[in-house]
Amino acid sequence: MLKTTPYGLAPKLSLLALAISAFTPVLADESTVERIQVTGSLIKRVQQENATPLLQVTAEDIKASGKVTLTDVLRDLTVNSGNSFDEQYTGSFSAGSASIGLRGLSPKNTLVLVNGQRVSNYGFALNTQDTFVDLNALPLSAVARIEVLKDGASSVYGSDAIAGVVNIILKKNVQDTELKASTGAATQGGLEQQALGLVTGHGDLDQDGYNLSLTLDWFDRDRLNASDRDLLSSGDFRHLPGGKLSGWSSLGANSLQNPSAPAAFDRCPSGAVKRPWTDFTPGRAGEVCAFNAQPFNTLQPEVTRRQASLQGTYQLSDQLQATTEVLYSYNDSAMIFGSPLTVGPGLRAYDPVNSTLTDITVALPADHPDNSTNTALPFEYTLFDLGPRLKENKQIFSRVLAGLRYQGAEWDLQLNALQSSSHQREYVENFVNRFAFEQALQDGSYRFDGRENLAEVLDKLRLQTRRPGTYHLSSLNASASTVFTELEHGPLAFAAGVDIRREKMDAGTSPEVLSGTELRPAINLVKGEREIQAAFVEFSVPLLQDLTASLAGRSDHYDDFGSAFSPKVGVHYVLAEDWLVRASWSKGFRAPSLPEIANSNTISYGAVIDPNDPIEPGVRRGFTQLRTGNPKLQPERSKNLNTGVIWSFTQQGSIGLDWFRIEQEQIIGADNAQFIVNNQALYADRIKRDAQGRLQIVSNQYNNQGSRTTSGIDVDFNYRWQLAAGHALAFKSVWSKLISYKQALVAGQAEINGAGTNQFGALPRWKNSTSLNWSVADWRSSLISSYSSSYEQKIATQSSNPGLQAKVASYTQLDAQVSYLGITNTELALSISNLTDRDPPFDPATGGDYFDTSLYNHKGRTWTLSASYQF
Repeated sequence: MLKTTPYGLAPKLSLLALAISAFTPVLADESTVERIQVTGSLIKRVQQENATPLLQVTAEDIKASGKVTLTDVLRDLTVNSGNSFDEQYTGSFSAGSASIGLRGLSPKNTLVLVNGQRVSNYGFALNTQDTFVDLNALPLSAVARIEVLKDGASSVYGSDAIAGVVNIILKKNVQDTELKASTGAATQGGLEQQALGLVTGHGDLDQDGYNLSLTLDWFDRDRLNASDRDLLSSGDFRHLPGGKLSGWSSLGANSLQNPSAPAAFDRCPSGAVKRPWTDFTPGRAGEVCAFNAQPFNTLQPEVTRRQASLQGTYQLSDQLQATTEVLYSYNDSAMIFGSPLTVGPGLRAYDPVNSTLTDITVALPADHPDNSTNTALPFEYTLFDLGPRLKENKQIFSRVLAGLRYQGAEWDLQLNALQSSSHQREYVENFVNRFAFEQALQDGSYRFDGRENLAEVLDKLRLQTRRPGTYHLSSLNASASTVFTELEHGPLAFAAGVDIRREKMDAGTSPEVLSGTELRPAINLVKGEREIQAAFVEFSVPLLQDLTASLAGRSDHYDDFGSAFSPKVGVHYVLAEDWLVRASWSKGFRAPSLPEIANSNTISYGAVIDPNDPIEPGVRRGFTQLRTGNPKLQPERSKNLNTGVIWSFTQQGSIGLDWFRIEQEQIIGADNAQFIVNNQALYADRIKRDAQGRLQIVSNQYNNQGSRTTSGIDVDFNYRWQLAAGHALAFKSVWSKLISYKQALVAGQAEINGAGTNQFGALPRWKNSTSLNWSVADWRSSLISSYSSSYEQKIATQSSNPGLQAKVASYTQLDAQVSYLGITNTELALSISNLTDRDPPFDPATGGDYFDTSLYNHKGRTWTLSASYQF
């Protein structure tokens, strides 16, 4: 074992324990404690010596929060300030998954580890280009604690650790058995959920020389649609400032004989009704067949999860230990993907010959029984009788690690081999067969006059497809650490290692899409792989009695773009018994994701406000996005600066302040589609319009663009009271402020500050989490407040949304839990989330969603009743 050296600094260093713990501060009285390794460093050290801005969430903290999924736990962290996505993002290529992006940066800038080692990314990309670890694949019952490093860490871990690192540390050396069951639902209805969890172990590592720790998780939750919530079900938000009839579509069934003046069919199909055009476009005469799309909008998918974790430790000798880790997860997410397909102008299918899109003519032939004119009649029509388009995403995630660890008198050596993969299969139903549709138009077998169509005709039109996706990671890494010598002010510690890694992504699409059979296809084809070799080194150098410096560096070589070197320098200084100051500077990088740099082609659908639309100028309108990978990409480069101070004003309390700044260069992305459309004269070659002049396609390729600068502060306050008669009270409040988020909308343009706006996604300046925990005898209770400040509206405009307010309102949510431990080996708990049943703030830029899904949800008040038993 490594030596532990007392410095007589326990009174001074007790404040560091408060800095490390995010929810339950730890105060140590001992002057000699065991050395441990924490996230962001390869060197084992006395816990109180660590001075990195590290936030820790323990299993007890998770229990007190009442959360039942890892995603919900991490979503409430104040450093998770925006641009993070969970399973309610159902329109994504990665529907059913969840991710975390610290500091408002996308998930590809946050590295997620399990026990300090990488895990496979999800098999489909998020937002067409982002690779990420799916949090829904990680079982909550297996989590011992979560360490969140709020600083860049490329010098230790390599790519992706720009905004920070989330390290999920799993339970091991479990010797008891705990069985937990819970049930819950929303008080507004829906979201019924059931969960079972088992944590058990066999063997005592110290006594028996081995331990096997096993966890099993079982979780089911019902689907929630927008039509299940009173506020959303009507789809009509005109009573709200800037609100419109945005939950409705005007594309029910309309003649386009005059393309600039769509007119309702004489008879609307079942599912649509006639509404005046003024409901959608003020001042426009006539009527339109329209429909409420909210019944086809899934807020939370139906979820089925079955997960297992096995941790094995074997003491082969006094100095040699073997470890095995196995993770398995099966996830099934089912949702309504969207309303029945609308056919009309802009309808396309894939052209396999030219690898592009081909236009499909949507017009009733002159001899069609529903065409009263003597010429072909263009039209738009929603095929309601085919039913809603459905999506189901099934994932099998696995991770297997085998390791050896030698702990000698002077050296600590580790060797790990890892295999991890994520296999996806996406199934869709009620899409439309292009060739059957074209045939039905020609032979008149499908009627557009509102009558009931024959079942055999509908069956020919319906299309079911399967889309596969896989991400595979294999890694072999080794590290060594030691204390070279004892200097006057402490140990000179050293660590070094090597890492060899291979990544492979193969995200395909269905044969029906590639053959041109599916109408309006969405494609995210990615096929690529790469190899990475890296070496790293770290030193901990005591400069003075209370001043320690850390030096680290890592060199990575990628076989697709080249090399990157990431240095880091940090210091922490204990000024007095109750003051500590720390600072770090580092360089980092993010390698281009495989969707960005490999052979990739994406066809997706978005919406912009088109000021040049000939029919509805200034109205949000859908369009097709074409994006391709770029093998000439270079990595994003970053510089991180982090400073902090902690004041431990009593043995029971502390206050900390941290400031960070992240400068990124060569940001990879596609140009902002809204900016391109707003500046049509500059980007005419990238915009395609139809014969009416309406926007159809915007073309893009990933490229290294400009820079981004992000900065902010964290303020952390903790206090504990030990009261009379066994009462204990703990208060904690964490505030995070995003000061700047500066970036250009398009490369070469001036930078703008998106902090406190929704210009680059909703990024409130302030987020807060405040908790009050009280315990007495057999009772435990907690009250947690989560706050997000208002943000400026930069996407919707007065022309598109008359009456629009300049800001989207702030939001506060209260959660509460009470638990009882008075029955032997049993704990009963009731948790209530969103105690006041508050709705999220209205943001008209989000259309029919009503609110920003990267920040909020529309579950309403939910309750969870749980019982656990230990034996």
